Amino acid sequence: MSVITADDETTSFAAAEAIAATVQLYIDAARAGDGAAMRKPFLDTARIQGTFRGKPVDYTLDAFCEAVGKAAAPDVKSRIAAIDIEGTAASARIESENWRGTRYTDFFVLLQRDGVWKIASKVFFAHSRA
Repeated sequence: MSVITADDETTSFAAAEAIAATVQLYIDAARAGDGAAMRKPFLDTARIQGTFRGKPVDYTLDAFCEAVGKAAAPDVKSRIAAIDIEGTAASARIESENWRGTRYTDFFVLLQRDGVWKIASKVFFAHSRA
């Protein structure tokens, strides 16, 4: 059984805060409808896949950012439901309400590159429209 040190806890807390900051960039870009800002939290190679209106969808990062840029979602309410970290890999689950009238559950896989956490992929489920 390994002992968790104060340094381990500090490192873990800092990683969780950095991941939350990356997720906040995503939320802020959604609110603003800013496709260019939406690129910032993602790796350039990221894929976005999920289900919308009961049908599978698959976006490149460029296509996703273009779609985000078509309209703002100023009334979206989002919260981080979970963060799980192991070394330089992590996952985060986000719950959002009223992103242009739809509730979403997003699952992000994140990687730490050069000390910065970036979203490597997003898988989502669009719940029934409000």
